[in-house]
Amino acid sequence: MPTKTPEEIQAQREAWLARKAARAAGQEAPPQPAAPASEAEPVVEVSAPPEPVVEAPAATPEPVAAPAPSTPPAAPPAGGKRSPEEIRAQREAFLAAKAAKAAGVAAPAPKPAEAAPAPAPAATPTAVEKPAPAPKPAAAATPKPAPAKAAPAEPEKIDPTVTRREFLNYAWLASIALLTVQGIGMGLWFAFPNFKEGQFGGNFPIGDAAGALPEVNSGPKAYVDGKFWLVNLDTEVDGQSRKGIMAIYKVCTHLGCLYEWVPMTNRFECPCHGSKFQLSGDYIAGPARRSLDRFVIQAVAPDGSIKETDAEGNPLEINGDETLIIDTGRRILGAPVLVPA
Repeated sequence: MPTKTPEEIQAQREAWLARKAARAAGQEAPPQPAAPASEAEPVVEVSAPPEPVVEAPAATPEPVAAPAPSTPPAAPPAGGKRSPEEIRAQREAFLAAKAAKAAGVAAPAPKPAEAAPAPAPAATPTAVEKPAPAPKPAAAATPKPAPAKAAPAEPEKIDPTVTRREFLNYAWLASIALLTVQGIGMGLWFAFPNFKEGQFGGNFPIGDAAGALPEVNSGPKAYVDGKFWLVNLDTEVDGQSRKGIMAIYKVCTHLGCLYEWVPMTNRFECPCHGSKFQLSGDYIAGPARRSLDRFVIQAVAPDGSIKETDAEGNPLEINGDETLIIDTGRRILGAPVLVPA
């Protein structure tokens, strides 16, 4: 049985320690020198006893490279035995693979046994391990944005919708306001009438007295648009003088009928209820309770002076050269009738 010199044993041991240290450091292990095989002596297969495995310090886990496809071991020699060198080499390879697995690196592929006595070829290099990736720099802490200031509270919005109750309230208020405005307008219209000239309620200019007046104590002259009778008097009634001109309202003082002048009787008579009045408008008989109403007459002299009918409605005496204007907006009520007790 061939023996190794102490130098060969020492060199093989140093190579094994170097490979173990390189694998623990994550480097590529140097190739293992091939041991010469002997043809003369059969190889005795000896099973290697398990040895305690010293765990390498924990390293950063790295992606494990896929192991190279292992070459099936060569058939043992004819005798079925291996030499002590092959057994030792196989044991060292087993320990190296176990240490590599514990360190988290790829285990080297087992080396085929040499059947021929020729010098063993160079060992297949183990799989090249990927270098450990450089540690990533810590990401800079992103500064947190300052909290946004709270927006000022918006004023409360008013709901534009109107309920049925509110609508009715508004309708009532609008109706009351409209009626109030109409009442005020009508009151002002009656208080301050604005009639056009020649329209009832306004002034009726009838021209020169000489051409407009009827004859003295003759029948009255009717003015339909102005609703009055123009009379020229020179008489006495109940001992009182009636001299001058008068404008008598054409509406009966009883119930508002339109009376007529009756030339046969020389008086005014109402066809509705039979009230009778003199040419001067004084009451004679019938259901009426006062004499006929009169309008104010304005007599404008050539010098611009104006004379008017007095407050009692008596006849207005004129010279005959005046211009006459009848104011139908100012009516004087007739004298009341004294009913005997």
